[in-house]
Amino acid sequence: MTATTPHPAQNAPREDDGYFGPGSVSWKVYADPYSRVAGMAGLLLQALNPGMMRLFEHASAAYVDPKGRDERTGRYLDTVMFGDKAHADAAAASVRRMHAHAVWDDPHTGTTLRADEPAWIDWTHNALAFALLRGAEAFGLDLTPAEQDKFVVEQHIAAELVGADPARLPATRADLEAYVDEQRHWLSLSLAAAEVTHALRKPNLWGNPVKVLTFVVVQDGMLSLLPEWARLMYGIEGRPMNLRAAASTTKRLIGIARKNESYDRMVAEITTRIDETPYRKVRARKA
Repeated sequence: MTATTPHPAQNAPREDDGYFGPGSVSWKVYADPYSRVAGMAGLLLQALNPGMMRLFEHASAAYVDPKGRDERTGRYLDTVMFGDKAHADAAAASVRRMHAHAVWDDPHTGTTLRADEPAWIDWTHNALAFALLRGAEAFGLDLTPAEQDKFVVEQHIAAELVGADPARLPATRADLEAYVDEQRHWLSLSLAAAEVTHALRKPNLWGNPVKVLTFVVVQDGMLSLLPEWARLMYGIEGRPMNLRAAASTTKRLIGIARKNESYDRMVAEITTRIDETPYRKVRARKA
């Protein structure tokens, strides 16, 4: 190659700490072991959007690959939270393109469903932030009221990256709680959501008894984060005593994991993983 001929594209090195960084509440939240459990509760809330689930069923190949979808979602969130700004921007641009192409005409109603519907983007974002703050409270991550409000505002950045208008979003923990409660009038358990979450009502009990019991307990701990009306929609409100006990046990299990994995170690592991395998790579040409 000559001096003017570019080498094959290479992944650009990390240039900054991204949109959040070491002093952010967002890193504190997403580097804690509880965030994975709370994140699943957020996904369950998101799935109560019947229009989104209907679109998801008909316009997304991910519907038939839930494990792959969950893995990609996790990598996306890690990239936005812990990647540098270039990789976070690239990941968000990829999601916006997918949203723009996810369009379906409902033959029964004549309505065109679009993944980039602003109200749906708001709900998806707010449901996750809500679950993460509820999880912090339930599972032992001490956040002051000021930190909780700061987290809500910090997450406006993540929402804006995928097309949300921060002016529409809650700016405090109290506003976020009120927003989520106000959405009950249009949310419901669609057939698509019921199929995806069937295991919640009938968990698989085969396998190593200790592992199965731990999985079921943590799953019930996760369900305890949902508002009462959401648990009613999923048909799981009939076991409140089990959910409370499971939440207490889940808190102890997460506390053990927290002792074994320090914040600094978790951040180092996540940032290294994201640098090596980001959701979307940023390409740089070098002479």
